[in-house]
Amino acid sequence: MRMAGRKNGLVRVPEDPGDEAELGGASLQTLGADLRIRAKAWITAGDETFLAYGRIVLLEKIRECGSISAAARSIGMSYRRAWWHVETMNRLAKRPLVSTAVGGKGGGGTRLTPEGEEAVRLYRVLDGRAKTFEEHVKEELNG
Repeated sequence: MRMAGRKNGLVRVPEDPGDEAELGGASLQTLGADLRIRAKAWITAGDETFLAYGRIVLLEKIRECGSISAAARSIGMSYRRAWWHVETMNRLAKRPLVSTAVGGKGGGGTRLTPEGEEAVRLYRVLDGRAKTFEEHVKEELNG
């Protein structure tokens, strides 16, 4: 087994999937009441989060609203926090995911770039696979 770094310490990562213990017969309820299995997709760049569920929702709302402030309002996020997420994603990406234009005669606006559209598509595929994994583990635990 190798050790993988995490903010809260080290996690054991099997070198070979065959090293993983079987779940058959195990039950979360023996550990505590109302426990659930949840799987989420994250894409990281080094130790920084590049894409995660909340950022994808923000990107989808930017596409829908054409504005970072309107997108932030629609999901109950501050403009400052939304702008920070956009700046972080743009900084970590090879090419920006979000393009902004300042106001003026034609008005400003914000849109997803082709890379932003691809990021949303890719994340949704990965998240779908995580959900499939989640269901598989639930079935295995419930035998």
